[in-house]
Amino acid sequence: MSTLIEGFPDEVSLMILARVPLYLHPRLRLVCHAWNAVVNSVELLKVRKEVNFFEDFMCVCSNEPEKIWQLHDAHHNVWITIPVLPSPITRLCYFGAVSTAGKLYVLGGLRDPNYDITNHLPCTAATNQVWSYEPVTRQWTLCAPMIMARAKFACGVLDGKIIVAGGFSNSFHRRPIGQAEIYDPKTNGWIPLPDLPLTHNAPCYGVVVREKMHVVHKELSTVQILDNGTQVWTVSESLNWRNYPLAAVGDEVYVLCDEKIYHENQVGHEKQLKFTAYGYNKKSGFAMSSLGNSIYLIGGNELRGNIFNNSKYESPDVTVLTLSLEEPCALHKAKPMTRCRGTILGCTPLRV
Repeated sequence: MSTLIEGFPDEVSLMILARVPLYLHPRLRLVCHAWNAVVNSVELLKVRKEVNFFEDFMCVCSNEPEKIWQLHDAHHNVWITIPVLPSPITRLCYFGAVSTAGKLYVLGGLRDPNYDITNHLPCTAATNQVWSYEPVTRQWTLCAPMIMARAKFACGVLDGKIIVAGGFSNSFHRRPIGQAEIYDPKTNGWIPLPDLPLTHNAPCYGVVVREKMHVVHKELSTVQILDNGTQVWTVSESLNWRNYPLAAVGDEVYVLCDEKIYHENQVGHEKQLKFTAYGYNKKSGFAMSSLGNSIYLIGGNELRGNIFNNSKYESPDVTVLTLSLEEPCALHKAKPMTRCRGTILGCTPLRV
């Protein structure tokens, strides 16, 4: 490798390049052949960790365009489009998306059964495939598959390990799954967890808060909770989450109810209102997630026009609410997504 920066040892040059934000990496690759070789290398990834340089992103995948993921750099308010997910399944949907150990993971899912109604092939079975994406090297990797193929399931991260539970094995026959399992990125292996106490014929999602994994079934009041220490499931009827989009910020959960965001214990109490998300009661398909101390409302669909002449608008817009104990909550519009729009299929924070 030739000298990276004239007058500096390559060891020092690597430490300098390691601190350059990811959104500038495409420009770095154009400087010279030596920089192009090192910018997306494992060596640079190692140095980034050694110098303790981290960046926070919100990862988003939408129905259109297909298999495209974008990363929002919250600090610089820019969007990064990453290489296309190499899954062989066309129109992949109902998958799980989480991040751990500096990587984005896309798990399971199935082919969208509504995409081509003229295709009568048996294409709606769920997959057990797991993909990981490393943002510095810009590489997708096929990981060890889940023990069970599943879609519309709960997914979360506890102590750096990925937990999946519930879901369906097939979109047509609605065969619910009661099994749970856990993935260790260090060993690239899955092991079974105790089964869910209750199996419901309803999609579910995961919420990790207060060091516990919560499995929430849509339209049902029961929440099943996994204690990571004992790996024992318990059932709660006291959490009013099922009908609301929500996001966990630290150890607190915030819900979106009729355009208004509340703390989970204060739904309907105007004095505890955090802010009003105007227009979101008329949107469908948007995502609500959190990054640090901020809540993101991303994308979605809405009808524009009048009762006689209207059309669906696929929104690329992003609204961010930053929470603070010392100051009033700050609301702002982030830069709209540059590629993704409309229905959000996957959304998760990522620290690189």
